[in-house]
Amino acid sequence: DEYYIWDCAAGTGNLLNGLVNKYHIWASTLDQQDVDTMKQRIANGANLLEKHVFQFDFLNDEFVPQSQGGKIPDNLYDIITNPEKQKKLVILINPPYAEATNARTARGTGQNRKGLSNTTKIHQETISHIGAAAKELFAQFMARIYITMPNCTLAIFSKTKFIQGSNFSDFRKFFKAKYLGGFAVPAYTFDNVTGKFPIAFTIWNCATKEQISDVKCDVYDDYGILIGQKLFRNDESERI
Repeated sequence: DEYYIWDCAAGTGNLLNGLVNKYHIWASTLDQQDVDTMKQRIANGANLLEKHVFQFDFLNDEFVPQSQGGKIPDNLYDIITNPEKQKKLVILINPPYAEATNARTARGTGQNRKGLSNTTKIHQETISHIGAAAKELFAQFMARIYITMPNCTLAIFSKTKFIQGSNFSDFRKFFKAKYLGGFAVPAYTFDNVTGKFPIAFTIWNCATKEQISDVKCDVYDDYGILIGQKLFRNDESERI
């Protein structure tokens, strides 16, 4: 009740299950088909408002309210553009993990995969700020959120590269926020994700500008059982 929630990479809205105040929840996604699915779920009892669900290409579309011919509902646009209301805005997302390069690219035997991160508008706008991290779609989401809504709280599922990856040195100089907590799980527990690497859910207060330091997360196994903690180190000379 005290906060506003926007999932700007909502897919079919699964991440919003369990939230109770539908008047404070918005969901947007790239594909109109997913929007239609969410609206069908609303007709079947999902706790969302139809007028709060909309198609929006977060990495390409302009932030313009519907009353001015844009895509963003006016009441959400009012929160996004108000620095004080932004402090009560939580961006809750599980963005795509695709990147423009693959293993063959790194070895010089392949090419960037077309149609992914290197084709977005935000890639062109942020590459000078975040360098090689701009190849990652989730990093582009983080960068645009940080630029357009600098006082919000970001709650994100992502790879841990932005905390400790060598290609994210420029990103860490750019993205400064206070770490509030989080947990990590095996990537393969997510649908359509393969590989044995951690996916972390981390929460950041973007209004408090702090350098990303070592990040401690609770760790859960395949069955959702807490098995310990993991320290993701931000030591430029030592990687884990």
